[in-house]
Amino acid sequence: MITDLAVLGYHDETRRMEVLSLHPGVTLEDVQEKTGFEIGAADELTETPAPGEQELDVLRNEVDPHGYVIGR
Repeated sequence: MITDLAVLGYHDETRRMEVLSLHPGVTLEDVQEKTGFEIGAADELTETPAPGEQELDVLRNEVDPHGYVIGR
């Protein structure tokens, strides 16, 4: 799951949701404070890479073509 703070996924063994990567400028504490449930972190927590041109094109033209959420 991609949020405005981080990328989340499920731990393979425990099946509990965990933070896989943090968006630039966001801390694990930020995510934990704003999450309504206990959430852990992956063993190798990374920074979310910026989207490339192809991802931006899909977001702008297919996901939000009117720019309501993403803007222009």
